[in-house]
Amino acid sequence: MRITAFLDIPGQDNLTPLARLEKYAFSENVFNRQIIARGLLDVFRDFSSNEEDFLTVMEIVVRLSEDAEPTVRTELMEQIPPIAIFLQESRPKFPAAFFEYLMPIVVRYLTDVNNQVRKAGQEALLILLEQDLVSQSDIENKVCPILLDLSAPDSDDEYKVEAVNVSEFERKLVALPFCLGFAYFWQIPKFFELCSDSVWGMRKACAECFMAVSYTTSPEVRRSKLSPLFISLISDTCRWVRQAAFQSLGPFISTFANPSSAGLYIREDGTLSIRPSAQDVNSNSCQPSNNITFQERCEIRSCACVSV
Repeated sequence: MRITAFLDIPGQDNLTPLARLEKYAFSENVFNRQIIARGLLDVFRDFSSNEEDFLTVMEIVVRLSEDAEPTVRTELMEQIPPIAIFLQESRPKFPAAFFEYLMPIVVRYLTDVNNQVRKAGQEALLILLEQDLVSQSDIENKVCPILLDLSAPDSDDEYKVEAVNVSEFERKLVALPFCLGFAYFWQIPKFFELCSDSVWGMRKACAECFMAVSYTTSPEVRRSKLSPLFISLISDTCRWVRQAAFQSLGPFISTFANPSSAGLYIREDGTLSIRPSAQDVNSNSCQPSNNITFQERCEIRSCACVSV
């Protein structure tokens, strides 16, 4: 039975369905609150046509998201992705409603004290990213700061791993844009710090993002700071970090080349590509470039052969 059918049963305290919804959403009985959280998608389907009712439901959801019982918060978070998909398909003002009411809940749950609630928040975020329901600005301005805090040196190792899991999935989905946001928002000093983090998964994520981070820096930073840092990753004690660094070796070396003379460019999906021959500039072969030196290339490659 749909939750709204339950709310519409006559003779229940002479309350309207919305008033009954609020009554059960904040009942002292945890089971009642769980039922409401689990049935939120049905609630939105039945009350989204009226703007006033819709806003009332949104306010109830926000209040319910602060429930002290972790199972209620988990149930609520599991409903956020299907609710967001439904609202996108049915409401012209979806972005405003979603970003004002629901997205802050998702972001807040990434740092919830309960690990099951955090996991539900992470899974919800990944679904929203996969469905392209989160804007790039929200990733950079709301999600990245959370990941930054979770990956801080004094943060719990469990939080660091969770930050890596989310950031690695984001990197796969938004590729270069996320890595560029990583470089600009977290800055190179923070990137250096994470490359030496005690959690190997964090170092592995840094190795996988290395090419895109290098792509955003100046030739001098790339040569004097990133090269030694990359050598440390490719010599890491963890085989998975070394493997990730080795796979990034070619793309990282390519960032030393002058794009106009090498014919290389970064596609929107973050992959390294060669420009079509029609766009090549033949005369650039004699022009000076910022190519990595032979000595540096040999040092990186020899280190890779020994380490991997």
